[in-house]
Amino acid sequence: MKPSYIFIPFVFLLFSCAGKLPSAGRLDDFSGVLTKAKQAQQGFASVKGKARVSIKSPQNKIVFDQVATIARPEFLKISIFAPFGEMLARIVSDGKNVRMKTNWEELIFKNPEDFRLSYLYPGLPPQLGVKDVVNFLLGGAPFVIPEEGYSLRMGKKEEEIVFVFSGSKKARVTIDLEKNFITEIEGELADGRKVKVEFSLLKKIATDSYFPRELLFETSDYSLKVNYDDNLRVNSEKDLSSFLSTEEP
Repeated sequence: MKPSYIFIPFVFLLFSCAGKLPSAGRLDDFSGVLTKAKQAQQGFASVKGKARVSIKSPQNKIVFDQVATIARPEFLKISIFAPFGEMLARIVSDGKNVRMKTNWEELIFKNPEDFRLSYLYPGLPPQLGVKDVVNFLLGGAPFVIPEEGYSLRMGKKEEEIVFVFSGSKKARVTIDLEKNFITEIEGELADGRKVKVEFSLLKKIATDSYFPRELLFETSDYSLKVNYDDNLRVNSEKDLSSFLSTEEP
C-alpha cells in the first residue's frame, strides 16, 4: 500500500580542506589506507543503543530520542520518543517487510525498497532506503566511495589524510590514520545533491577498533545529527527474532 507521507512529519510538528601533499612521498605508500578504513567500517555488523536525534531544516528544528537495534543488511527496530517519553512511532524491518506503527495507524511495506529513510527522519532525500538507514547508523556512507583517481592532501589534524577524487564521481574522504576510521565524506547522491557525512566522538570498542558516537548527515539546507549514548553496544550477538514483531516493548 502507498504510505501516508505526512504522518511522521505531522507527529514531530506537534511538540575545502586545502592543503599540501603529504610529505610521505609516493602515492603507493597510501594505496591500502582507504581500502583498509572502508573494510573496518563495513565490519560493524550491529549496534544497539539509545540516541538523541536532531534535525534542522529551513522550516523547523526537530529533536527526539530513539532506541534502536540495527543489524546488517536490512534489519532494524527503531522506537521514536517525544522529549517527555511518549512513544511516537516504531519502525521494524525483518529484511523482508517493514512495519511502521504509530498510535493511530500501522503501515506494512511488503518490499523494503518501498520504505524510505525520509519516513523515519523527515526531510532526508527520498531515494535513501532501508539499507542506507542501516549503513548510516552503523557508521557508513550513503553513497559508494570511489577507489581510484585521487590525489592526497593533509587533513585539518596531524593524524588525518584526505583523499580527493576528481573523476566522474567527485568526492573527498578524510581518514584518521591513528584510528583507521573515515571521519568525513563529501560526495553526491544519485540525483546530484551534494552531501557531507561526518563521524566523530570515536569510542574504542576493541583493540584498534573504534565506533562513532556522533553521526552527521548534511546538505546545503538540511542536517540530521545522531548522538549515541555512551552505553551503546556494537557487534553484540543479535537475536533476529526480535525484528519480527512491533508488539514487544
